[in-house]
Amino acid sequence: MSQTEKELKKSDLTLELLGFPKSIFKKIRECSHIAQSAPKDISYVWIKVSGQDISKNGHKQDNRLKLDDWLNIVDEAVSVGANWLVLTVHVPIDQMKEVIEICQWAQNTYNMKVGLFLCREKISTNEIKILSSLKKELTQIFVKKKALEQFKKIREMGLFLGIADPQEYGDKPNCEGASKLLYVDNTGSIYTCGLVSGMKNYKLGNIYEKKFQEIVKDPSLPHSVEEKIHKVNEGCDGCPSLLMKYLQK
Repeated sequence: MSQTEKELKKSDLTLELLGFPKSIFKKIRECSHIAQSAPKDISYVWIKVSGQDISKNGHKQDNRLKLDDWLNIVDEAVSVGANWLVLTVHVPIDQMKEVIEICQWAQNTYNMKVGLFLCREKISTNEIKILSSLKKELTQIFVKKKALEQFKKIREMGLFLGIADPQEYGDKPNCEGASKLLYVDNTGSIYTCGLVSGMKNYKLGNIYEKKFQEIVKDPSLPHSVEEKIHKVNEGCDGCPSLLMKYLQK
């Protein structure tokens, strides 16, 4: 039993002795839960950048955000205190120029640290050349463990190279928690974190509907993930809240 739960139990007993109805107990517990799940200062904004998606009928559909939308997200990230922007990139960066433009906007405008999780097993010479245009001291590249050897040229050119999947799947995430971040997918939907991307119960809104400030200040939104599903899986790869714990070691 946590310290908070112990204190609530004492409060319940006190209220009962004073003759308060049990409905009051329930309300106090609900308010306590909301207070505990309310987000703290946002440190990270994590965005999924990818090319065209494939619809259910097999046709390509381009629902992804435009460059101006992504740049606005960077602005929003700074407004809520984020100091690290992480991009999960599913396509070669020389096939999607917006990736570098997003990074440069964050670095040049806000002196913001940028992490790139490259979801591939190899990188081309042209991509390496493009990456060299970023500020080395503000750039971190992450890849899956199995691809680390194929990306060693990144380290040779002076950029930080790290592992995007530092924890075994199935374990309880050794992370700073979802309350430290906001996750935005390539269509602008905002979720508690990447682990629950696509789950309606964890959708916080959409960039066209809500500002980050509104989301962060709304304690009724899910700013944490239920214990029963809080297990490391592929959705945690590249998560800044998880990576930071390992970078600090």
